[in-house]
Formats: sequence, structure tokens, C-alpha cells
Amino acid sequence: MDKRALLLLGGTWHDFEGFRQRFTPLLNGAGYAVEPTYEMQTVLDLAHEDIDLVVQYTSFGVHERFPDAAPGFTPEQALALSDWVSAGGRLLGVHGASVIGPAPNSVHEALVGARFIEHPAQFAFTVYPIAREHPVIAGVEALAVHDEFYLQEYAPDLAVHMVAIDRGRAYPMVWTRQQGEGRVAYVAMGHSDQVWGLPGYVQLLTNAVSWLGAQD
Repeated sequence: MDKRALLLLGGTWHDFEGFRQRFTPLLNGAGYAVEPTYEMQTVLDLAHEDIDLVVQYTSFGVHERFPDAAPGFTPEQALALSDWVSAGGRLLGVHGASVIGPAPNSVHEALVGARFIEHPAQFAFTVYPIAREHPVIAGVEALAVHDEFYLQEYAPDLAVHMVAIDRGRAYPMVWTRQQGEGRVAYVAMGHSDQVWGLPGYVQLLTNAVSWLGAQD
């Protein structure tokens, strides 16, 4: 494998090791050697470590049940990751990657493309691909999930590819964005193994990794 992926993990209320075990073979299949870490300061060295892709599966926060959880990126860490993407890096944010943490962090929010606000208790809903074609949703049909329905504040520069509908409103669930010379993709679904193993979800993440790895 001649490509390297940094898998950022950690925070609260999620099975980070379970995601690592599920997602590592997918990245290996795409030609990436995977380096998992719970240390957020790792992003400070991206430019010197020849990392090709950063995958962020975090849920930043502070809670007494998770005394070792990362509360969020520091301003320096968020800026380092953002600058790396702007210079041509590739970032895939999954699910809780938009949970910024208790402290405001506009750089992290702008990079991912949204800031998590809340979610109701998990329930069954369907995520629909929009009609406009894009490599991230190639071969992906409407995806029924039992998951957390993320309600978020969204950046204005998103290219939205999948939505879910609740009480008459459509909410972005999958999007991409360009940042400088780099690319960002985000998938809101993915709280647990109930979602990770769905064939349509695997196809979606496989597509996202492929799109992120493609040359402009």
C-alpha cells in the first residue's frame, strides 16, 4: 500500500473501536495503510507525515463518564487540519465529526461544513440520493437506517448529495465541499453497527473514499 490514511477517533457516546474495526478493511481495500489515533495533536504534523487522507470519526465533548475524551480541537489543531486540506489534503468526516465540542470553533465548523445541534432518540428513517449525479452516490439507492437523525447548522457552500425528511423538511445528510486545493466529504449517518454493515452504507463510504482519492 502506497497511500496512508489517518483515522481520528475519540470523544463521547460512540463505539470508536467498533468503527475502526469496520472501516479499516474498507480503507485497506482502497489501497490505504491505516493509522488510527486518539491523539488530536497528530493533525499538527500532517504536512510532514505524508498523509493522503484523514478520516474523522469523533464526537467531541466533556462528560464525567468519559474522563479521557477529547473536548474538541484546539484552535491550533483546527487551523492545522484546515490549512492541510486547503493545500490539497482530503478529509472524510463521518457522523459525529460535526460535533464540535463545548467551545466554539468556527474553523472546524467551516471545514466539516456543519455544526451539530441535537438529535432525537434513534429511530428508523430513509436517506435519499438527490437526482443530480455525483461519484459519491454512484450506485447508492435510498438507504433505510435506524440511526441518530442529526439536526445541524449548515455552511452555505455545501454540495448536498443525500437528504432525509422529517416533519415535512429535508435535511442534508451527505455532502461534499471544496476547500482551496483540497476536498471534504461528510456522511451524517453512522452511529453504530446497525448502520455500518448495511451494503448501501458501505457503498457510500467506498465511493466517498474513492472520490476523495481522485486527482483533480
